[in-house]
Amino acid sequence: MAGEVLDMQADESFWDSLVFDGIDDVDVEAVTAAFGTVDVMARGRAAGAACPDCGRFSNRVHDSYVGRLKDLPLGGQSVVIRLTVRRFLCGAGDCPRRTFAEPFGH
Repeated sequence: MAGEVLDMQADESFWDSLVFDGIDDVDVEAVTAAFGTVDVMARGRAAGAACPDCGRFSNRVHDSYVGRLKDLPLGGQSVVIRLTVRRFLCGAGDCPRRTFAEPFGH
């Protein structure tokens, strides 16, 4: 049984369907398990996003940050989800927003 749990923990597709069910444009990149904690690392897969103010599409990445999305107990283990979020540059000269974070939704 311990082997089954370990296999389940290392399977990115399992975690992608469990954690991000219904959320498009997110890929699970890595899953590690150690000392009773499962770390799930994910990032957006969209080529870019529309500026929330002006609607102009941008694929120019300004920077990114890793956010701790959730901390869930599952099967007696702690699950930590770390999501890399990109910030895009808005290229519209008349838009008051210079950068914006990529959106994640259903």
